[in-house]
Amino acid sequence: MHPGETHTAHRPTDSTTAMVRISVADRAIADQVRRQAEQIRAAARDIGATDVRLLDNRTVLIHAEDEGYRDVIELGLRVDEIVGTYVHIITDDAPAAEGARPL
Repeated sequence: MHPGETHTAHRPTDSTTAMVRISVADRAIADQVRRQAEQIRAAARDIGATDVRLLDNRTVLIHAEDEGYRDVIELGLRVDEIVGTYVHIITDDAPAAEGARPL
């Protein structure tokens, strides 16, 4: 924190800080994600992402037509609000995507 800056919460407020302040302990547990699955799928649809899945390590996986991280960041910010804590999100073109189950 810089002099004169106030700390309001540890949760990210924009895409620049979305992944910087997160530790593994801050991540949602799989049950938290599953309980909110309907809302997470709806949020993914709203941004144009499809095929929402969950990996065993609590990572949400999506299929996004747009290249880059815009959809992942946008969905991450929305899911953070839905679940109440950080949920790691990746696209299905990542090597870690193998083995994901439908959410």
